[in-house]
Amino acid sequence: MTKQNKILIISAIVIVGLIASVLIYSYFSKTSATTIYSTEAKQGTITEKINLIGQVKSSQGVDLAFEGSGKIIANNVKVGDKIYAGQPLLSIDSSILQSQLKQAEAQLETLNINTVQSKTDSGLKTAYASGLGYVQKSVTVAKNSLLVMTDIQYNHFLTQTNNNINIQDTKAKAIYSLLGQADAETWTSESISGLNGGAFGLVQTAIDNPTNENIDVALSATLSALEDIRSFINIIPIDSSLTATERASIVAEKTYISAEIITISNSIQAISSQKVNNNATLTTTTAQIEAAKASIDAIKTQISKTTIRALFNGKVDRNDAIIGSIVSAGTPVITISNDNLEIQVNVPESEVSNVKVGSNANITLDALGTNEIFPATVVSIDSVQTSENGISVYKARLKFTDTDERIKSGMTANITIMPQTHADVLMVPKTAVIQKNGKYFVVIDKGNSEKEAREVTVGLKDEQNIEILSGLILGEKVYSY
Repeated sequence: MTKQNKILIISAIVIVGLIASVLIYSYFSKTSATTIYSTEAKQGTITEKINLIGQVKSSQGVDLAFEGSGKIIANNVKVGDKIYAGQPLLSIDSSILQSQLKQAEAQLETLNINTVQSKTDSGLKTAYASGLGYVQKSVTVAKNSLLVMTDIQYNHFLTQTNNNINIQDTKAKAIYSLLGQADAETWTSESISGLNGGAFGLVQTAIDNPTNENIDVALSATLSALEDIRSFINIIPIDSSLTATERASIVAEKTYISAEIITISNSIQAISSQKVNNNATLTTTTAQIEAAKASIDAIKTQISKTTIRALFNGKVDRNDAIIGSIVSAGTPVITISNDNLEIQVNVPESEVSNVKVGSNANITLDALGTNEIFPATVVSIDSVQTSENGISVYKARLKFTDTDERIKSGMTANITIMPQTHADVLMVPKTAVIQKNGKYFVVIDKGNSEKEAREVTVGLKDEQNIEILSGLILGEKVYSY
């Protein structure tokens, strides 16, 4: 061992000895009035206790005010009255709002969607009825034109020239569109007159079953057939081979068919426009109805706010309302609290780590005397500290285990929180433990007036004893006072 190491060891022993001497001297230099005695470290149970002062309060207590100003017309409760959730407490005059509500409801009546729907349906029904009449006439005119032009074809255009073949093809298309017969390019007017398919047949179906869908199909098919017949008329040349009567007939049939095309086109457009207008009318009316309903709901909401109702079961703590007086919006006029009482307390920063949610507590109330103990439980502790008179504290709430009609909001509560209990632990009197520079020591009675200062580790403590976690064994004697 080097000389330097020896010096360090000797220095450490001297320092420890000096500390022990100082501790022993300070412990036994108590005033003559202090009795110092020797006691054994023993086994027992320690329940840690934290003593605080708090106040009983309702878990819910609120000031209530009207959202709008007005004259108070009803005051249904007085201070101390029991109340139930939803009970009307105070009311201000709502006559103007009631009048506005009646006007809004009357306006909604004029916007009856069924009435509007009936009017729009009537207009559309008229348009379809007109369309059915037009299409019935058009297919008759178209068939007559087809027969007239077929006679002219037979008189002059049966030879198989390119022009005549085009006339036949155009005729076949017209017959198929109007009457539903294919490959009838060389049919005579007598044969054609017995046909009733195609657009002609669809019109008959619409007459027999005049649904909007059937009429739409008939109108579309008829317009297409009329255009095909106009093509058939237009392809026949008006030349010197035709008689004057034939040339006049072709001009007349062109006029007739063109007029029917315009009529059917207009009818289709009229139905389409009516549908668009109907949809616009119904959309606008629906929007107006929704707006009227929203207005009614808004007025009803305003009316509901002219009455202050209890938010919960409880009692009236304050009532400043006077019937006939004018109250301003937002001015509290009544205070209510519920029946659920709790204790509110500020826990010092030095104790907050020992207080847990669920910790048991005993409560005494100044108003009821120290002999009455009311069990309670810690139900919440704020996670953020606040400052009270410059001291950092954490707000905590406790709930009474049992209800008692004698307990009132505002009473001062003496709180003893018992966060934890350790059983069968080694303990000594609290006065046997000396705290020095963040460490804990005891003075051991070794007999024959011999003493030893020893460092210990401590745990829980109560009013009298402190738990020793290490540094002592059961039965060892320590000095206390």
